[in-house]
Amino acid sequence: MIISNSVIKLKGKFKNKQDIKKYLYGFIENHAFRKYNQKIADEYGEHLFSMTFIPNNIIVLTQRYPTKELYLNCLPLRDDIIQEIEPITDYFKTSDPFEFKE
Repeated sequence: MIISNSVIKLKGKFKNKQDIKKYLYGFIENHAFRKYNQKIADEYGEHLFSMTFIPNNIIVLTQRYPTKELYLNCLPLRDDIIQEIEPITDYFKTSDPFEFKE
């Protein structure tokens, strides 16, 4: 399993995880990266993708990909979404991936 974390600071202030998620998804809901990750979640389980809210405008996205191939295939899509949401972010940084063997 390949795991990566992204720290995103959005412009604005949000009261809770639901508010920030609703705002962010308004921009990314139909993006290919979101659809790609949803397809993986549908096949392997929603537990692979999680969001942690740090009040009042930071989120940490944890994305777990069952195979290295699935991770590598996401990279161009991730790069595209980073560019697309740049106007609504103050910061977007992704960790180096690491492998977890169960």
